[in-house]
Amino acid sequence: MSQPDKKLDKFTSAVLSDAQARRAKILAEIEDYRKAEMEKAEEDILHEAYIMIQNEISAIKNRQSKTVSLAELEGRRKFLRQREDIMGKVFSEASARVLEYAKTPEYADKLCADVGASCAEMPEGALVIRLRHDDMPYADRLAAASGRGAGVEEDSSIALGGFILVNNDKGVIVDNTLDLKLASQKEWFASSSGLGMGL
Repeated sequence: MSQPDKKLDKFTSAVLSDAQARRAKILAEIEDYRKAEMEKAEEDILHEAYIMIQNEISAIKNRQSKTVSLAELEGRRKFLRQREDIMGKVFSEASARVLEYAKTPEYADKLCADVGASCAEMPEGALVIRLRHDDMPYADRLAAASGRGAGVEEDSSIALGGFILVNNDKGVIVDNTLDLKLASQKEWFASSSGLGMGL
């Protein structure tokens, strides 16, 4: 081999070696880039999957919360219906007992005593005693018990008994009806009987 051929071979060999080194470097860079892009794509997919899972968990929690809330609401409604039924029965029976009491001589005596006490505390002025229809036979007795010549009127709003004392001159009204007394016991009964809304 001649000297120029050797030089040419050496040059060719150097060029080929350099080209192979560059090729290897380019292939390595391409592989590194591909790996980096794959890792980035994998991270993006994992991040999107994480967000999707978190959204689904949140949706499940919301559905469960809504289901629990609806169940609690239905429970409260059922409780209120049962409470109203129980209270209705209790107060219906209490009303019947009060009406029975209102037929006794003790009731008439108590009515007269209460009218007398209320009239004594009432400011000066003309008084009117309002009674339920069934108590109108006591009108004269109550007018006398007032000690002030009070007038007596029938009041259809009174169902159970007792009286409403009115002083129109002073704008004073005293409600001493059994209706009001029984109604005022409803909240007390609900809380002391365990039928309150402390759910």
